[in-house]
Amino acid sequence: MFDIAIKPTPRTSTCVEAITVNPIAGTAKVRFAKNGYEYKYSNVSRAKIVNLLLQDNISLGFWVQELINNSKTVRYTDRSRQAVIATGKPVYELIGTSYEASAELPF
Repeated sequence: MFDIAIKPTPRTSTCVEAITVNPIAGTAKVRFAKNGYEYKYSNVSRAKIVNLLLQDNISLGFWVQELINNSKTVRYTDRSRQAVIATGKPVYELIGTSYEASAELPF
């Protein structure tokens, strides 16, 4: 399956430096502005992703905060697609870090 990445309409955010979403796979990749950590969220509600893409007035910080509050971590050994889907909740994993705000996005 191919991986598409859609960037929502640019908005100012003190929390989120960059975000891409995939409404087909139900994933979101987020880079945080404060520390440069990059996370991949799976099992994200497709309705919430489409809402983020269509509504330009949604705060990225609030959207990501709700995602964080409803997510659980994926163990390093338990990253299979079946294990992620079996949780029934959004799950996240650390996929990288950047030390500069001007570094190229990996997604």
